[in-house]
Amino acid sequence: MHQIIALAVTLVVALLLNGVVAAQMVSVGYWGGALGSLLVGPLIVFYAVHTLVYFVVRLIRGKDRMRSYTRSRLNYVGAVVAILGVVGAAAGPA
Repeated sequence: MHQIIALAVTLVVALLLNGVVAAQMVSVGYWGGALGSLLVGPLIVFYAVHTLVYFVVRLIRGKDRMRSYTRSRLNYVGAVVAILGVVGAAAGPA
């Protein structure tokens, strides 16, 4: 459930902050940039950060003291980093 919540929050923030820019990209035929800023970019950042943090913490704490990949609260770390990336993309020059 932690992973679903983290992904939903990340994608909602991406939609709210980049929705207008993505709509402008789509209107001129630039579908790749719109999909990248709304869906693909945040998902790749989320899963990359979550996977790296999960395995580092698992190496340090041990396999028995960690919950499963999808049930750990480390999903929120990945979500925060992905949201920071979305905010940076929305605030950057177009």
